[in-house]
Parts: sequence; structure tokens; C-alpha cells
Amino acid sequence: MGTFYWYLQRATAMILLAYVVFISFSYLIKPWGIDASVWHNDINSLEMKIFTFLFIVSMVIHSIQGLKAVEDDYFSERTLGMFVSGLGSYAKIFRFIYRAFIVLVILIISYIVVFNYLMGM
Repeated sequence: MGTFYWYLQRATAMILLAYVVFISFSYLIKPWGIDASVWHNDINSLEMKIFTFLFIVSMVIHSIQGLKAVEDDYFSERTLGMFVSGLGSYAKIFRFIYRAFIVLVILIISYIVVFNYLMGM
């Protein structure tokens, strides 16, 4: 299963890179200052909406996998026990605190997006 997650991490990274490169080049190439309808038509096209949806899904998958890798690498009994001999027995507590912090960040970002952005429109 680890190989699948490795390939998934690389595939989502390629989608993220393609989106950022596309947005960057389209910003530099298109004459945005002349007419705002160019920007509006580009954003509201079906292709751009699908590409943005793929970007958001890829970003979520990529970040969750990356955070899981950080947890596995730095909050294991072996890694924590390497620094202080008795600290390895508290690895589960550190993992719980780390996961709780991640959930808190996700909830705060969701609150900001939903209530301040979507409800304010």
C-alpha cells in the first residue's frame, strides 16, 4: 500500500504544478488590463472549473499524505526515543496532539472559507 501512496503523492504534485504553471502563464500572456471579460470568461469556463476542482482535490490528498508522512517520520517511538530515552513511550500522546492540531486548523480554515467568503457573497 505504501507504493500506491507514493505514486498518489507524485501524481497530485504533478496536477498542482500543472495548475500553478497554467495560471502563471495565462496571467503573463493574456491582456488582463484591457478588458475584464477575458478574465471572467476564462474563470467561468467549464474546463477551468474542472481543472480548479482537480486542483483542490489534489491539494487535499497531497497535504493529507504529506502530514501523515510527517507524523510517521517524527512522532514514532523510535524517533522520539532517539532524542530522550523516556520520550518514546509518549509517542501516542504526541501523535494525538498533532492530529488534534491538524483537525483544529482544518476547522478554522473551513470556518473562514464557508462563513466569511461564501456567506459574505
